[in-house]
Amino acid sequence: MSQYRWSKPWIVLGIIASIAWAVGAWHYSQQSALESAQSFGALAYKTCTNQQLLANNTNLAQCERERDKSVEKWFKEGNYTANALFVALVPIPFIWLAGIILLYFVRAQIAGFREVLPWGKLNMPKRIFLVLCACFAFAVVAFGVAILLNMYVDSKVPVSLSPFVDVMPSGDLVTVTGTWVRTDLTNDSIANPIQTSKIECYKLQSKCIESTAYVNDTLLGTDLQTFDIKQWTTDVIVFTDESLCATTTYTIDLHTQVVSGAGYLTNQDSNLCKMNFKSKERWSLLLSNGFNVYWKFRQQARPWLLRTVQSLFGN
Repeated sequence: MSQYRWSKPWIVLGIIASIAWAVGAWHYSQQSALESAQSFGALAYKTCTNQQLLANNTNLAQCERERDKSVEKWFKEGNYTANALFVALVPIPFIWLAGIILLYFVRAQIAGFREVLPWGKLNMPKRIFLVLCACFAFAVVAFGVAILLNMYVDSKVPVSLSPFVDVMPSGDLVTVTGTWVRTDLTNDSIANPIQTSKIECYKLQSKCIESTAYVNDTLLGTDLQTFDIKQWTTDVIVFTDESLCATTTYTIDLHTQVVSGAGYLTNQDSNLCKMNFKSKERWSLLLSNGFNVYWKFRQQARPWLLRTVQSLFGN
């Protein structure tokens, strides 16, 4: 009877913890999938609006349908419901087993290990089993802590970026996708570095349109810019971004498929430009592998404990 009274609170606590884990893990997985789908849909919507505006069409109903189709496609192909169920339910039996083992060791500590676990009287198979149980319990606890710490990192760097830089020429249209990085800075980056850009250059209109989707803290933003093409040959496309206080020239090398930019300050004698003075008079950019940018910020966002543990595995 005393054994039952001793065990009952732990059983109730385990049931509550299991329910909390299942609900929390399910919600986290679904929310993460929803945010990724919305980001994917926002980029599709922005690309569609670019094409509509270029054609002088202000009816964006088709773009809204494209966005909804993109979100639906993301969920359908990603099988996120099954993934969420897996994360919510599969770990629970292992957590219970680890909890039972830990509870046993706690009781052994209270009563005395020699009474509960007479190591000297145990045969070799029982000793091996006991050591394996201890290792299993430790591994489950460490795994749980790692999951919680990774969830914290996910909140700081909420989306991943594409690992590809694409330059796709198609006659009078050239499409470029990637993530912009500064190549003139050390231990620094551009504003809103968690971003992805799609540039569409139209030879007949002599225009390049850039759509950018970016994350600022936990908010998703989009931006649209139009540039005049200065040069279009079989080798390169050159276009410029000319503002009151700065000029940036972008080059798409069609042979090497390298997309770069170089800028400098202008009109620095005017009061307005003096107020918006930047830290550098000249700068350079490169359209890069977005995943490297994402991974860098994810590594920096790790708590010291997670950083220490992952360093043991070379991460």
